[in-house]
Amino acid sequence: MLALDGKKIVFKYAKCQQCGICREVCPTASISFTPRKDGTQEISIDDRTCILCRKCVIVCPSNSTADTEGYFDGFPQKEYYLGYNAYKNIRRESSSGGVCKTLIVESLRRGLVDGAYSLVKTGRYPYAEGRFFTQENNPGYAGLPNSVYHSVMACTNIREIKKCDKLLVVGTSCQIRAIETEARQKCNTLIKVCIFCKQQKTLDSTRFIAKMMGTTIPSELNFTVRYRGDGWPGKVKINGKENAWGRVAQIPFGRRLWTVPGCNICGDPFGITANADITLMDPWTIKRRNEYGETLVVSHTEAGRQLMSGIPELKLEKKEYDEVLPALGIDDILRKQQLVPYFKGEKCTMKIKMAGRLEKIQRFCLQTTVELLPKMPSLFYRILCKLPDLRNMLLGRPSRA
Repeated sequence: MLALDGKKIVFKYAKCQQCGICREVCPTASISFTPRKDGTQEISIDDRTCILCRKCVIVCPSNSTADTEGYFDGFPQKEYYLGYNAYKNIRRESSSGGVCKTLIVESLRRGLVDGAYSLVKTGRYPYAEGRFFTQENNPGYAGLPNSVYHSVMACTNIREIKKCDKLLVVGTSCQIRAIETEARQKCNTLIKVCIFCKQQKTLDSTRFIAKMMGTTIPSELNFTVRYRGDGWPGKVKINGKENAWGRVAQIPFGRRLWTVPGCNICGDPFGITANADITLMDPWTIKRRNEYGETLVVSHTEAGRQLMSGIPELKLEKKEYDEVLPALGIDDILRKQQLVPYFKGEKCTMKIKMAGRLEKIQRFCLQTTVELLPKMPSLFYRILCKLPDLRNMLLGRPSRA
């Protein structure tokens, strides 16, 4: 997070969502990044060249004050689908049936949009970066990464975006919020696809998974990794070794460990306050492990529905709200939203303060334990996941009213 403090711009790592937009909008190239050991980036501002234009502060998604009151009020009326690519090989090799890749590749191929901005595979850490695509430089399915479970500064190439009529932007809520101001200057119509995200991960999460699998992430970050694919929920492959994703992800995600700090102040995993047209997420709890996979698609707008309807390679099975409700994780998101003021350092009740402190203590204790014991039997980690959640115990079942 960047903020104006007196007569200088200051960086606050504890609130940074690691999107990278700040460097891209700086007119004097006064912002630079320095990698941290956990794979995230430290941001520096050169006070000698900074002209205090505040462009970086204005576009920073961490400075968003979007209100999440009544966040789920319209959810019973939204349209829901289980989606997947029509071709089984693409469906199986992609994350969650390949809906995200299908939207990007086929909307460009069929001329439904003139440009798209999303991630592309790269040969160096973090093995993905932001890229602007057109019909002429369509990345194809092979050029797009599966899910990426370490932090990627996705907005660092937004200057590539060319003037176009319809632009498709794909990213997490913070990423599409960060890029929107710049993107709207380059297009007449902006279509936003939000990748559901409650917690980006630092590289320490992957380091732990690698240790579980009997390998390591070298300090120079020269390693091979593929998250997901091979059915649903799929596998993770690191340095030639593989394991079931559901098995290795239960501790990092189930207990909210190694989370990018700025994720603590985001209560918008669906991209509702970012005005997303479509949200893509995993169908946890409503689908069993299977050979090919599906994506739970949440349609918010007519623009999103029209885009999807123009892609015959995208197969959509209509679902009712009650059918998908268990996968939406509403209670967990509401509890997270309650703690946002605490992590922002804003005024909050004693109950919220205590829940926030317990959350920090729980994360520290669990991270310390599993980092010391990374090669225990899977039963050990399942037991840790079953331990009472201190945050949830204090906050209880939140009201949806």
